[in-house]
Amino acid sequence: MKLFLDTAETSHWKALADSGLFCGITTNPLLLQRAQLRCSIETYRSLYAQAMALGFSSIQFQVFGDHWDQCAAEIAAIGPEVYVKIPADLRGFKAAQILNLPSRTTLTAVYSVGQVVAAEALGVAYAAPYYARLMESGIDADERFNEMQAIATDCGLLVASLRSPAQCLALATRGFTTFALPPEIAASCSKSTLADQAIEAFEAAARA
Repeated sequence: MKLFLDTAETSHWKALADSGLFCGITTNPLLLQRAQLRCSIETYRSLYAQAMALGFSSIQFQVFGDHWDQCAAEIAAIGPEVYVKIPADLRGFKAAQILNLPSRTTLTAVYSVGQVVAAEALGVAYAAPYYARLMESGIDADERFNEMQAIATDCGLLVASLRSPAQCLALATRGFTTFALPPEIAASCSKSTLADQAIEAFEAAARA
């Protein structure tokens, strides 16, 4: 099981870094905007340094601008722990091919089975399908995810766009193993009221 924190707000990184649950960080231009950060290579370098100092093993940054191939190369050069996120369309496939770092490439904005086929053909590390956005579009997201899972034999499915812990846990029970979790889900996904009550009983007994 691999869990990533899906946020560019470093306060959340600091709050959860020492839990040992999260192997890395995922970001994109929208998350940077929400964190009131400028989307630039300089921002990426700063975030990379902070993530490494907190002990995360990897961080994912997305290409932007008019020249995705050049941007991808700049992102990859930030550090060996950096994965390059590239949108899964024809322009993105070309950029991924030019970058030629499949073990550090994630194809993102994945909604179709064909995009997963492309990720397999390119041999990239991850394809990131969007669960809630797919569901909210009126498509049967569960059926679509089953089809993607059947195809993804070499690349990992990095499940993104989750709205609740229940969605994450339901997908985990179906065999999905890699998730990008927003902070509100990351903080509550492993919580249990019954466990909290048992722990309090243990502590009360210890105090007595």
